[in-house]
Amino acid sequence: MNRNPLAVVLLSFLGLALTFIISSYSDVAAQKAPRNSSVPAPPQTTTETVTRLRAKVPEAKASLKSSPNPDKPTEVAVGFYLTNLGRINQSDETFDVSGYLSANWQDERLAFDPKVVGDTEKRENPEKVWEPALTIVNAQSAPKKTAVSITAKPDGNVNYLELVNTTVSSDLNLRNFPFDSQKAQVVWESLFFDDRSLVFHNDPKLTGYSKDSFVSLSEWQIIDVNTTVTPQKFAPNGKKYSRYTFELKLKRNYQFYLFKVFIPLLLITLLSWATFWMDSNAAFSTQMSVGMTSTLTAITFNFTVANALPRLSYLTLLDAYIFICYIFFFLSIVANVTVHLLLQDNKKPDLIYENIRRLRWIFPLAFVVL
Repeated sequence: MNRNPLAVVLLSFLGLALTFIISSYSDVAAQKAPRNSSVPAPPQTTTETVTRLRAKVPEAKASLKSSPNPDKPTEVAVGFYLTNLGRINQSDETFDVSGYLSANWQDERLAFDPKVVGDTEKRENPEKVWEPALTIVNAQSAPKKTAVSITAKPDGNVNYLELVNTTVSSDLNLRNFPFDSQKAQVVWESLFFDDRSLVFHNDPKLTGYSKDSFVSLSEWQIIDVNTTVTPQKFAPNGKKYSRYTFELKLKRNYQFYLFKVFIPLLLITLLSWATFWMDSNAAFSTQMSVGMTSTLTAITFNFTVANALPRLSYLTLLDAYIFICYIFFFLSIVANVTVHLLLQDNKKPDLIYENIRRLRWIFPLAFVVL
């Protein structure tokens, strides 16, 4: 079918004219529409609207790392529960300790509605909330953070739990070794917050030690635990930090040293006195052999015990005992040599033998007194 070109042009022009008229009429109608018209107005963004929207947005998580109480120190209740006492190295004055460090504080920012959460306890990410940054100041090496748990209650009460497994240094008083008692300490301070931002308190409910058989060592017996909180000044910056000290009272089981050192050395000492019952003329070489053997044996005992102790500037009770044995070994040798020389001169042999009989009782009595 053939179309007339003129008719096609006229129809296109007519379509464009109708479209322009309809568009113009719609714009005029929109401008003349009354205020109570049902035509919706375009949305307007105002300052009041932005304020309301911001109020509905929860506080940024980064701000939870700041202190819960900017205007006053945060009170943190601390406790430590010992689960295992490891090797005690007397020469290094260190011991291994394992247990649970607990802390408790109030942070209103972590309060929540249990109906919304669906639980009465909410676990928090330790990297996103404030925590007291507890560190062991007497650790032999920088301790690494192990398992840490932080949970919050609906009222904002926060519970902190950390598994501690480290080696710490503690000064040992070995003057009464091996009949001694020791106080081993584990000391905590905050790594970042001084006493203007954080203050420790004891929590007896979180403090103690396990009664399991593997907790104590064969050589040591746990008597009691004690905790203290004291202010400690840090010399480089002059600030004071709150210090929490867990003190473990230990008593040594001395039976090992009694049967392995004291009694054998006592028997050797008694053996050295047996020379006073021998004939000084006929058994002089035997007397010298017994005296020298006793002295060398005592020196061997001394080296054995010294290897288990630090290089002390004072004598322990066991050192004093061995040293007294040295003295009596030496005196017995001197007495035997003196008697032998006097008998060689044949001067008053009866008086010499009488003095020898006295030495049989003088040496034991003097040893007991010392």
